[in-house]
Amino acid sequence: MAPDHCFLNGRYLRTRDARVSALDRGLLFGEGLFETWRTYRGKPFALREHLARMSRSANKLGIDFDPDEPWDTRTVRLARLCGLGTTGGALRLTITRGSGPISLVATQTVRPTKLMVFRPLEPGLAKARRNGVAVHLADFGHGVFPAMRQTKSVNYLPAVLARGEARKRGCFESLYRLSDKTVLEGTTSNVFIVRHGRLLTPPVAAGIIPGVTRALVMRIARRFVEVIERRVTENDLLTADEMFITSSTIEIVPVTKVGRRRVGRGEPGPVTAELQARYRSLVARRMGMAAGKLGE
Repeated sequence: MAPDHCFLNGRYLRTRDARVSALDRGLLFGEGLFETWRTYRGKPFALREHLARMSRSANKLGIDFDPDEPWDTRTVRLARLCGLGTTGGALRLTITRGSGPISLVATQTVRPTKLMVFRPLEPGLAKARRNGVAVHLADFGHGVFPAMRQTKSVNYLPAVLARGEARKRGCFESLYRLSDKTVLEGTTSNVFIVRHGRLLTPPVAAGIIPGVTRALVMRIARRFVEVIERRVTENDLLTADEMFITSSTIEIVPVTKVGRRRVGRGEPGPVTAELQARYRSLVARRMGMAAGKLGE
């Protein structure tokens, strides 16, 4: 069951009572952005990094966004209202340009819509991190305005369709594949592979979302393994020794199959396991908690 409270334009409301204008430009034209951060025992993790990315994206769209608003205290309060003060959750912040004229060009200053909602974590997440998952390769075109490729906008239809394809095939996630067999990222995740003792991941310059968890994992990994950002192909996935995907909500999830084809030995590998343990330790230190107290 989804949490039943939200934060909308300065007010904490039951989600059933929340209302957004019929003239909201996020609804009418997709002029909106979002960020999703993980909470542990009701407290946000890596919030500063998420707000910085939101701020960069808002500047691209010309949407007014202040990262110094009390997003942390709002997260904590909303977690308590939703019954998530002692467990884990995923908080989504959506910012739209707000209500304005029904025109492709907003000719007047409008007040942004600010919406915060919690959503449940992925079912079976602990099992997925322990045993690994299968992913689907979804064909994807680059028919997106280049400046927007690295922006988490509310124009999320490709992700909706690709994730739907994955679930129809019994897969956890879809990875975007271009016509030349280049693999970019997942619908909500970044992808890594281990080959010959090196960790490889597609570069941000390829047009992928610069994931917050991706950056943290790369920082941790550089302490014990060589990390290389380069083009990754479908063949790289199929010949990898290990593979995993990352995001704020799932942390690090091993990938053991691409479609029906096995990755490596078909089980989570040692580099992935080491990164999982070190990532959890990092989260625990930042949150001021013991790793065993983080919960799911």
